[in-house]
Amino acid sequence: MGQEIARDVPQVLAMDGWWLDGDGSDRTDSPPGTRRVAIRFGGLAFLVLLADLLFWHRTPGISLALFAAAIFAVATWDRMPTARLVRPALLLALGTLPVVEYVQVLSVGFLIASLAASLVWARVRPEDPWLATGLAWFARLPGAWTAPFNPDRWSHAFRTLRRAPETGVLRRLAADWAFPLGGALVFAGLLVGANPVLGLALDTRPDLFPLLQRALFWAGVALMVWPLLDRSLAVPMTLPQPLAMSGARLGLTRTAVLRALVIFNALIAVQTVMDAAILLGGAALPEGMTYAEYAHRGAYPLLATALLAGAFGLAARPFLHEHRAVRPLLLLWLLQNVVLCGAAMLRLDLYVEVYGLTYLRVHAMVWMALVAMTLTLALWQVMRGHGNRWLLVRGALLGLATLYASCFVNVAEKIAATNLSAPANSEVDYTYICGLGPMAQNAYNRAISDRPYRVGVLSRSGCTLEEPRIAHWQEWGFRKARVGGYGPVEAEPKTR
Repeated sequence: MGQEIARDVPQVLAMDGWWLDGDGSDRTDSPPGTRRVAIRFGGLAFLVLLADLLFWHRTPGISLALFAAAIFAVATWDRMPTARLVRPALLLALGTLPVVEYVQVLSVGFLIASLAASLVWARVRPEDPWLATGLAWFARLPGAWTAPFNPDRWSHAFRTLRRAPETGVLRRLAADWAFPLGGALVFAGLLVGANPVLGLALDTRPDLFPLLQRALFWAGVALMVWPLLDRSLAVPMTLPQPLAMSGARLGLTRTAVLRALVIFNALIAVQTVMDAAILLGGAALPEGMTYAEYAHRGAYPLLATALLAGAFGLAARPFLHEHRAVRPLLLLWLLQNVVLCGAAMLRLDLYVEVYGLTYLRVHAMVWMALVAMTLTLALWQVMRGHGNRWLLVRGALLGLATLYASCFVNVAEKIAATNLSAPANSEVDYTYICGLGPMAQNAYNRAISDRPYRVGVLSRSGCTLEEPRIAHWQEWGFRKARVGGYGPVEAEPKTR
């Protein structure tokens, strides 16, 4: 097959990515050589120009989603049948929604992951293992990105170019056109110097440093995008067989698990009763301890306890049918730890009422809720008799769904609104609030309308009291549009 392509196109072009392809294996149905080269290099040029339009001197916004869609379109332009592209395209669309909402680290991560997964999905054959092929493709990317800096690849390309028979054609073209073009440039230079109109029109005097910056940007985009356009997939990786989680491997026995469940349930029961008496029954705290200190000391240790409980539940799972008391004790153990997560969340809520809300406390609250839901899944797993793989897969999907949903929540506005709605005699950390950025602008406005005296306080603390503006269409995003507006950013008037 390779020889047939070499007779149709120049040998250096037939290699099609000499610095990228390791073994030269192409496991997908490829178009003829000339068309393949034209599509790939033409698509690369199109993507570089599009990146210049979308990102050069622009803040990323919806431009990221458009560029990802363009990469997918170019990489699968001649893929047949097109019906196979529907699901990968839907996956990419789902992954671009967070970045269209707001550009942040988490949303960009979902965009990159969905683009990579959709490219693999579009190229993999139905009979190939999807996961193993995708991991092999990911493993090949670092080598593809660093290959242009390998001098051995360049020397091999130059040797191939010298040996190619088509170089004779290049020499004849150079001999036939070198003198006419060179002479034309000389005469054109003399005529421009004698004609002031042409001289003024062609007097560009470019600034070399910005041109160099732009050229480096183009080169960087080309190097990053080129491996994504390669239609070949590496040989699937050999994945290790998942090891069954056996109690014997962990040094556990039926008697040890049974006794541990009894003791652990008793300890958790004591903690649950004491938390219920204090948090719900109004029992007195030890002398000198405040509710804030009580909440701070207990929230995170209780969360760690719940995580260890989940791990122990997985380890005890193989012993369910070895004693009739293991199953009810394990169910009681998981249920008590769900209640323990609820107690940790109540403690954290008490702490927030005193000291305010922060990003770390929001993350902790979400993590506690996620652990509680995962333990609830473990309860269902034991009741229905599912294996540990069932729980691990659904727990991972639950965590992924939680992260995905959090991309659409304006956490900065929630934190600012919570802290600014505190009673007037509360200590509010205005410096932290003003460090939340422009996405908290609506909370600032509501706080000022309720208590006008806060205008000066927020201004002195460094809050931006003007709505953020979207200066260019490439920067547009749903959250920016909701908080601010579209139009040029006007400079703030200077005050004395």
